Amino acid sequence: MNGRFTDNRNGTLNDTLTGLTWQESYAYVETGNYIDWYDANEYIGKLNRQKLGGHADWRLPTRLEIQSLYKISHPFTSRGKTFILHIDPIFEFSYGSCFWTGETRLSAALGFEFDQGDMHWYPQGSLSASVRAVRGGFDPRLMVTPEWRAPAPAA
Repeated sequence: MNGRFTDNRNGTLNDTLTGLTWQESYAYVETGNYIDWYDANEYIGKLNRQKLGGHADWRLPTRLEIQSLYKISHPFTSRGKTFILHIDPIFEFSYGSCFWTGETRLSAALGFEFDQGDMHWYPQGSLSASVRAVRGGFDPRLMVTPEWRAPAPAA
């Protein structure tokens, strides 16, 4: 058991901080390749047809939702080398650190890169990212710690 994430033991993880449910795995692990934004949406459709975790309302995350998974650093060792992982190790993670979001502009879609925490607009048809599906609603104010919040205005 992890403090923030709960493993549902059905290929999904609940985020107790944001209330979102995330796919534990992701498309790169299954395909071995990055996919374009169009195929990312087809992948989401496949998860919905299969009812991953018993649900058919999976979607691409928003920019803020995918950013909510980014961690400053989590060192891990593999094959005798130490690497920095920028996502909680409860998530399945391999190669393919860029993930599509559902946000588009003209013929581009926004991708978030977990290796550096960068966001970039990529052509929707480019093989630039992978997919980690999400479901549920998200209120970004949940990510703000109580000591950062402004005091309530006096009545």
